[in-house]
Amino acid sequence: MRDKGSGRAVAAVVARSAGRRRRIRADLESKGVAPEFSQPVADRLAEIVPDFSSAEYGAVLDGVAAAFGVHQREFDPAGDVQEIEHLMDGFANELRKLEEGLRILSAYVHRMRTRATRGSAATLH
Repeated sequence: MRDKGSGRAVAAVVARSAGRRRRIRADLESKGVAPEFSQPVADRLAEIVPDFSSAEYGAVLDGVAAAFGVHQREFDPAGDVQEIEHLMDGFANELRKLEEGLRILSAYVHRMRTRATRGSAATLH
């Protein structure tokens, strides 16, 4: 039969582990990791995190957040649509600039042609 002391020790370990999981999950979510992704990662990290220094812990969290960001970009069609829209907006702006430049050149050529026909019968090339 178990004594009350060992039961308390197990309860304390479980409480520390649960607190560690909550802290890891909160830290991951503060770095932009979605809750549905942070929970299983926090469960796994809680087992190994006591062995890490604070710098190592921060590096692990940064790595998980970076991996999650890459995962989101690869599998988030809305993100792809937003990026395509951004690229198309930039392309449309460049086309507007080109169109304006062509209007200016057209007006210049028209003015030069008008001057040339008034002054002489020579062809402007």
